[in-house]
Amino acid sequence: MHKSSRSALLVLAVLLPSISACDHGQAAEKLSLKECIETALKDQPAIRAARENVRAGQGRETQAASPYFPQLTASTGYSESHAPLGGAFGDSTTKSYTTSMSINQTLYDFGKTGNAYDAAKLGTLSLERDAERISQEVVLNVKQSYYALLAAKKLVEVAQKTIEQTESHLKQAEAFFRTGSKPRYDVTRAEVEVNNARLGLINAKNGVRIRTIALNNAMGIDPGKATEIVEALPAVPVLPTLEQAQLDALQSRPDMKRMEADIAAARARLTAEQANYLPTLSANAAYHWANGSTEMGPFLGTMFKGDVQDSWNAGIMLTLPLFQGGLTKGRVAEARANVLALEAQRDSVKQSILLEVNQAFADLESAAARVEVMEKTLQKARENLDIAQGRYKAGVGPYIEVTDAQLSSVNAETDRIKALYDYHLAIAQLLKAMGSKSHD
Repeated sequence: MHKSSRSALLVLAVLLPSISACDHGQAAEKLSLKECIETALKDQPAIRAARENVRAGQGRETQAASPYFPQLTASTGYSESHAPLGGAFGDSTTKSYTTSMSINQTLYDFGKTGNAYDAAKLGTLSLERDAERISQEVVLNVKQSYYALLAAKKLVEVAQKTIEQTESHLKQAEAFFRTGSKPRYDVTRAEVEVNNARLGLINAKNGVRIRTIALNNAMGIDPGKATEIVEALPAVPVLPTLEQAQLDALQSRPDMKRMEADIAAARARLTAEQANYLPTLSANAAYHWANGSTEMGPFLGTMFKGDVQDSWNAGIMLTLPLFQGGLTKGRVAEARANVLALEAQRDSVKQSILLEVNQAFADLESAAARVEVMEKTLQKARENLDIAQGRYKAGVGPYIEVTDAQLSSVNAETDRIKALYDYHLAIAQLLKAMGSKSHD
């Protein structure tokens, strides 16, 4: 055996037990794709942040609605003042305690409060649509990671099968060499193939480990958690035509709905700013409780000491802004420009959505064609491998035919697996592009 071959086998002997130990470590519950998605929708940090953004929007709604209600305030205080009387009269000291309660209610402001509240509600709706968009992106990421892990596990099976085949070829080559019917070259070539197959198994298992971490990250859980998945693909749904997919996307995509909410909110803010040109009618009332005393110097003694009478006031006020230095005009111009900018952004989003749908549909058609081609390619590759193995066993074919056919078979199997999982990923991407809420 060549020195390089013995070195490779030594490395494999050291690495394979550790990999096997990892494989037989802590048993984990197998998760279906649906369960992975449910976990992500609960634990993903991006989704948790989106939920809190919605709650912040609801807080702004409460703020915007506050002018509808009476504004009640209370205050209390103590004051003391000293004034010199001059000469032998000494100083005058006044002490007072005051408590006030006031109430103010806006009666009519020509839609300023109403439109500000509408804008706040629409702002919350926009954040809810954005949370839907984030959820759909998270679902797509989970599906992508899930399919990648499924493919990696299948590649481990291919690698294990390849080891079995190469070891069988090595035994056959050694038997031919012992009888003198084949050269030593066939044995060394078979040994190299076995080593390559074992190295391929290590790489395949490392691929499973990395893709498990990627799935955990997509779900928003501990990357080091031992996660096992159900090794089954979901059923292929009924897929729409391109025209229907485009129509569904424009109606269902949360980013499109968010733009509509943003535009409506901007229009409400514009109306609210325009109301600042108009007067505001409000009512107010207050009640004051007071208690105090005034003391003169030692020569005059106490001139006054006692309670000050309570007082109250009430009224209606009409406030009209006459000149604000262009403040309202500038705010109205800004609000109007914001509406036009958002309308332009909506058109841009619409174009992006249609492009994404067309790209996803084209990728789906390509993936479906690849699956069909790879199935036929794999069938032919396996037939060629059987023929090459048969010729070699019969002693009429060279070993290089076996190695070439083996390589073609492994490549065809790998390509078929990738094509199959790319097809399911293309379905997931099309559903996301359409704004579908399906989590299956």
